[in-house]
Amino acid sequence: MRRPLCLILLLFLSVRLLLAPALTDDTRWRELEGQTVLLTGKAADLYEPADGSREKMSFTLESVRFITQNQSEQLNGKVICYLEGGQKSLPKVGSDVAVRGTLSLFREATNPGEFDAARYYQIHNYIFSVRKTRIVSAGENYDKLGQALYETAYKTSVYFWNILGEEYGALASAMVLGIKKDMGTKIKTLYQDAGIGHLLAISGLHVSMIGMLLFSFLQKSRLPAGVCIAFSCIFLTLYGEMTGMGVSTLRALIMFFLLQGAKAVGRTADVPTSLAFAAAAILMANPYLVQDAGFQLSFSAVLGIALVVPVLREKGLRGGLQPGRIQKAADRLFDALAGSLGINLAMMPFLLTHYYKWNPWSLLANLVVIPLMSLLLPLLLLLAGMGAAAGYLVTPIAQVIAWPIKGIFWVYEKICRIILLLPKSTMLTGAPDNWKLLVFLMGLGILLWQGRKIPPLPRMAAVLALIGVFVIKLPGTLTITMLDVGQGECVCVETPEHEFWILDAGSTSKNKTGQYQIIPFLEYSGADKIGGILVSHWDEDHVSALEEIFIWANQSHIEIGTLVLPDTSLEDEALKELLALAKTYEIQICRAGAGDRIVSGQVSFYCLHPYDGQAASDRNEVSLAWKLNYELFSAIFTGDLQMEGEAWLVKNYEPEMLDCDLLDAGHHGAANAVSADLLNAATPKFVLISCGKDNQYGHPAPETLGRIADLQIPAYITAECGAVTVRADKGTVTLRCFLE
Repeated sequence: MRRPLCLILLLFLSVRLLLAPALTDDTRWRELEGQTVLLTGKAADLYEPADGSREKMSFTLESVRFITQNQSEQLNGKVICYLEGGQKSLPKVGSDVAVRGTLSLFREATNPGEFDAARYYQIHNYIFSVRKTRIVSAGENYDKLGQALYETAYKTSVYFWNILGEEYGALASAMVLGIKKDMGTKIKTLYQDAGIGHLLAISGLHVSMIGMLLFSFLQKSRLPAGVCIAFSCIFLTLYGEMTGMGVSTLRALIMFFLLQGAKAVGRTADVPTSLAFAAAAILMANPYLVQDAGFQLSFSAVLGIALVVPVLREKGLRGGLQPGRIQKAADRLFDALAGSLGINLAMMPFLLTHYYKWNPWSLLANLVVIPLMSLLLPLLLLLAGMGAAAGYLVTPIAQVIAWPIKGIFWVYEKICRIILLLPKSTMLTGAPDNWKLLVFLMGLGILLWQGRKIPPLPRMAAVLALIGVFVIKLPGTLTITMLDVGQGECVCVETPEHEFWILDAGSTSKNKTGQYQIIPFLEYSGADKIGGILVSHWDEDHVSALEEIFIWANQSHIEIGTLVLPDTSLEDEALKELLALAKTYEIQICRAGAGDRIVSGQVSFYCLHPYDGQAASDRNEVSLAWKLNYELFSAIFTGDLQMEGEAWLVKNYEPEMLDCDLLDAGHHGAANAVSADLLNAATPKFVLISCGKDNQYGHPAPETLGRIADLQIPAYITAECGAVTVRADKGTVTLRCFLE
């Protein structure tokens, strides 16, 4: 109530968000996907790789018009254009261009935890992208200021590469220019996993630091206060435009303007009110940004600084030690830890909702990397300024400045690697349940209300207890999820004790399915305990993602119990490579055949196939087949077993042994699998089929679907339903398709 303007702004925001229409997908573009289209518009957001290659150049088309033979239609949104190889140059910023290329929709998430590119770009007002873009025509008029800013950013990026080398040059470009496309995946992942990924984005930290450095420098030059304020604001605005004007940058700019405006009139800027004003300004233009991870993390971090940190720093450690230098050092350390913890505490619900994990050691890492940033950023700006002054030629002075920059980057990398070697460096919580979020927010509210009355150390203990809410795992139910990995197979089984078992992991139609589908699902599910990986056979579409999973588990300190392979005499080069891969990552190998059993708490896996002494020349013929049992529920997984193998099952097992609730269709529903005999013997309540959309094999075959339909058994196909999740508990079975 002491901040009436802040309250009014928050009420305004609430009304604005409530009145905003729901995001809807324009389905008409689905019909045009893959077709050649002609568009016109204005060029913006130009990108050209700093390494000189021209294969990945792109730009954004704004004020887009869709051209057909009969008419021209104005579109409400932007389009990303990826230039076809061989195109020599980009259009100029603000120029009118006509382009022709292949319409491509952004990829929609079809699995829990998978990044939903379609929704992300929709929130940011992008309609679709155009691949293999060719520029048909480009106007001569353009935005001279915008083009100058782009050229400055590009030349500076190239200069960073020439002075600092490829890896450090890409890091410098990300930190100073907001260009992250040139960064390698490994270094980006390293920073993110260590909890210092915020350094790679143009955040409020960068803008505030640059703004205050510039303002202090101008003040020391004894210029009038109004001139200092005006020049600082203009410079930061141009800098924001040059770096892409992300949400966190815009938020920091608005708050900086309010701070300087308050100084100009002899007033003090109130942080909560300034933050509410920034939110209102941003969401007035685009209310959907409230769903964006960057928006949520940026604003919650500032709220943490304004509201949580002062509570945690109250009284410090004063009185706990003898007065003197030791006491002062302890107080400074306590204040730094409280600051880092307070910011993380405010961000925690959003961080875990979007990324499902947190590195507790990042609290210590940031105590080093952020102070070093106050040295690194000015050095990078000085290097960029010298490059511009010298025509971007490499000079001896620039090389001297580069040495401390390289040294700090080296320290950053070593800190990241050390942090990731420490125990519990990945707190894998999974997507937080609603009850956890409610308990956390209630506890945080009580802490803000009464926290100043609690002694410092007990207060810190309360904070750790609040974070600990997210790692609580109550007894669960059996959960089976068939992931949509395209033309391949991956089934994840989570026991009521939260141990995970992975049945196959591969695809031939989706690139890096481990990185983009399987691992995100495991993190979303909080899979910090993997009992084993059961590989039916070693065809690529069943094992291609294993190495990615091994690397992830190794980096996240997650133990994989064992890798189970079929017990067969069949061997080939692919099997030898798989065995060598497992040996590299020190994963135990186990062979299984008919009659073997694996028990995990209340869940058991009984091996039905292959049988002892089976001679086979084809990998599919020796596929592992399992029957899973839990309470009254059972499921059968047959890998790529075909009708001959299914006939052996029907002949050698009693009907009650094959009876099941769920049947995983063999060989992706091919015509030579899922026989009528097996269906009659198993009598499943539903069948799951894993295959890729419009795959070249025609899976699932019409004959197979016909046999299933004849018995009136529901069939769920990942290509249509996305991931399919089955839960069984106390005789109740529920099934949910991700794309419902």
